Amino acid sequence: FLPGPIFSNVVLADEINRTPPKTQAALLEAMQEHQVTAGGRKHKLPVPFFVLATQNPIEQEGTYPLPEAQLDRFMFEIKVQYPSEEEEFAIVRQTTSDESYAVKKILELDELLSFQSLVRKVPVADHVIRYAMQFARMTRIIPGSDTQAEEVPDFIREFVSWGAGPRASQNLVLGAK
Repeated sequence: FLPGPIFSNVVLADEINRTPPKTQAALLEAMQEHQVTAGGRKHKLPVPFFVLATQNPIEQEGTYPLPEAQLDRFMFEIKVQYPSEEEEFAIVRQTTSDESYAVKKILELDELLSFQSLVRKVPVADHVIRYAMQFARMTRIIPGSDTQAEEVPDFIREFVSWGAGPRASQNLVLGAK
């Protein structure tokens, strides 16, 4: 077995919606399980393991949209707007010249792991956890659940086909920390 690029601390999955579903599923297994299965054997990924992904929202041909269950694996979705004129100028200048840029290391691995551990130790009051849960639960219309249909906002009924799961509540709390 020869470890590939997925065996990195930071992985950029550029235009993930252009990769076939089988490849998407393998990446998402890595994100969820922190391991890769190859040849029937499981291989642990390095710690920390962090995935950034981009999608091309415009082109539809040759794309494989991520199912909701897979999108749920990402903590944040950030819509990137067009750059300002000055930002675009800087982008064009930097990407069309022969200048090279090196990423500067600002933390040692053990420092980063320490910060990650610290986040989990930050206390959160129960009412804040319940408030985060309320956001996620208000996206669900499940017959027989304790979320009553009359509590669900109209725009949710109109635009959401499958509500946020418990991972959304977890990520709201962790993101707030």
